[in-house]
Amino acid sequence: MAADLRTFDHHVIVALDGSNHHHGIALVPPPSNDPRDPLRWPRWFKIVALVATAMCNFTGNFAGAGFSVAIVVLEMQFRKSASDVNTLLTFNFLTLGLGNLFWVPFGVKYGKRASLIVSMAMLFAVLCWTAKASTFNSLLAARCLSGFAASAGESIVPGIVNDLFFLHERASMMSIYIIFTTSATALGPLIAGYMVQYSKGSWRDYVWLCAALAGFNLLLLIFLYPESNFNRPSIPHSDTLTEDTGTPYTSGEIKGNMKGDTAHLGFVEPGNDQHDTPIGVQHVDHIPVSWSRTCLSFFTVDHHVSLLTVAVRPLVVLIHPAVVWAVFVYGTSLAAQVILIFNLPSFLTPPPYSFSSSAIGLMQVAALIGFFFGMIAGGYLGDIITVKQILRAGGHSFPEQRLMALIPGFVIAPAGCILIAFACSEKLHWVSIAFGFGMVSFGTVYAPNIALTYVIERHQDIAAESLVLINAFKNLVTFLFTYVAVSWIASQGWVQVYMIMFMLVALATLGAIPSYIWGEEMAARIEATQLHQRYLTNQRK
Repeated sequence: MAADLRTFDHHVIVALDGSNHHHGIALVPPPSNDPRDPLRWPRWFKIVALVATAMCNFTGNFAGAGFSVAIVVLEMQFRKSASDVNTLLTFNFLTLGLGNLFWVPFGVKYGKRASLIVSMAMLFAVLCWTAKASTFNSLLAARCLSGFAASAGESIVPGIVNDLFFLHERASMMSIYIIFTTSATALGPLIAGYMVQYSKGSWRDYVWLCAALAGFNLLLLIFLYPESNFNRPSIPHSDTLTEDTGTPYTSGEIKGNMKGDTAHLGFVEPGNDQHDTPIGVQHVDHIPVSWSRTCLSFFTVDHHVSLLTVAVRPLVVLIHPAVVWAVFVYGTSLAAQVILIFNLPSFLTPPPYSFSSSAIGLMQVAALIGFFFGMIAGGYLGDIITVKQILRAGGHSFPEQRLMALIPGFVIAPAGCILIAFACSEKLHWVSIAFGFGMVSFGTVYAPNIALTYVIERHQDIAAESLVLINAFKNLVTFLFTYVAVSWIASQGWVQVYMIMFMLVALATLGAIPSYIWGEEMAARIEATQLHQRYLTNQRK
């Protein structure tokens, strides 16, 4: 499989594999010659590793959200009010976000693999405690700790996407992370609804199921996820593919000079020693993964990392508007959905709907449909739109091109808020509520996926810290909304609550406009500040 090499600036374009799925876009970041480089793992194994780690998010959210359909049962069993029982959900959300501030620094110092394995083992133990809890206070404590244990994957898994995949693949792969996270919030109540109604052990049997899932997830991590932390050498590169004359290549010109199916491109520095030679001019062999080494490895200590510095650094990224915007997008989108999830049991149980626990769980099918279309639109379609933007710009790429992917579906979630407001207020047919639920759920995947991918691309050097802050604060935003969700709707009504959510979700999405226009300029100015230079530029103090 031969390939015609071309140079631009000081780089050489080489064929890496025969996938022919990269539209002539050069690979960023360029894979190294280092056998430890996770970018050179076989693609099938990268996806397996991503699924194994994304399951951490699924397990945590599956265990957390399923309790929503058991609210009425828990009220009667522990003789508590709806507001009291609601804390079993809201405080779980809170610790699910704040736990990132511990697990990610731990993962930077001791490895992402160690962080995920320890957290999943802890989640398994805490879920066993939850299933055996005999008092409300014991159950509440267990729920708080289960949220903390489940939080590791919230920020670590997006970092794993960054480790394993090239820039133009990340939106599609991030959609896998998002769909695992969000689908659990629908599948949990769906399955829990049937178990609460028909299982002898009611909600306790559901928690035992969650514990079994956590145990299975722990085995997946041990066998299928090698450590992906890798200190990638810095290689300067141009954003534009050009010949020595400086003429940009079009996609067709690049593909036309490749023999066979070799459109998967990468950069390597030209030179004479083995580290500077174009690797795999004909092709680049994937690095085989050692199963025995994967299973036996645990901690990979980075002695150059200070835990204190790494722990403080996420708070400093608040100076970046893109990160604040992503928090706003993710927090409002998730809150619009979770408020409905928390209120559906008490709303649909009495007449005129008279839904059983299992019927309430079946409402989550609408959310799953919304998640599916949100994944396609925000992931695969988002990558296609971004690639077209790059090709239209003559091969020049910049992170703000990713934001154009928000245009096709940005009205769906705000429109869903309006539909829910009037469908619930007027007690319309349950189908209208389900339809609105699906539209809001679409927005829970669609806009956050694009926002997270944009932040990772705009702030690659501080991507891990940005994701920690985004996940911590979006859960804090969601906690604030859900903590008052039941009483808020009871006192103000569905129309007022969801018209406010309509406004917030719409404003969050429209916040992409200033990011698109001034994002690069704002990032450059902030990166030049003393605060950024002190805490965020030197990554390994």
